[in-house]
Amino acid sequence: MAPPMLCPVCAEEQVIVEYEGVELDLCVEGHGIWFDDQELHMLLESVDSVGAAKSLESTFEAIPSPPGETPKRCPRCSTPMEHVRAPADPDPVILDRCRHGHGLWFDAGELRAVLAKHASTEDSPIARVYEHLSAFESGADHGAEE
Repeated sequence: MAPPMLCPVCAEEQVIVEYEGVELDLCVEGHGIWFDDQELHMLLESVDSVGAAKSLESTFEAIPSPPGETPKRCPRCSTPMEHVRAPADPDPVILDRCRHGHGLWFDAGELRAVLAKHASTEDSPIARVYEHLSAFESGADHGAEE
């Protein structure tokens, strides 16, 4: 059995929530959401948005970490993660990506901002995912404030 996944922010064990057939790893303290490799793609694909998934992933640009900042560690392999810039609404966000390809970490609110940038109409597939996942992140944001 695999060891439990720990939040890269608070090191608490994450909980698994299944959405559209994709397992999301959520921080119980509300710090964010982990997507294993290809899970973001699978999630968008599950709502018939294959083009959007490829388009979204291609916008992530690796950037250097600020000097003196301690990088978050991958919940899968514990390796320090790299920063990637993702277009978001209203401003780009900096995500954490495993250097070994294990996945992406979205701090609370970041996933919502990234999806909002790509949810151009209310009936678009990404808009539907955005609406549902906002509920998870709203709970995460609330937990982080307590």
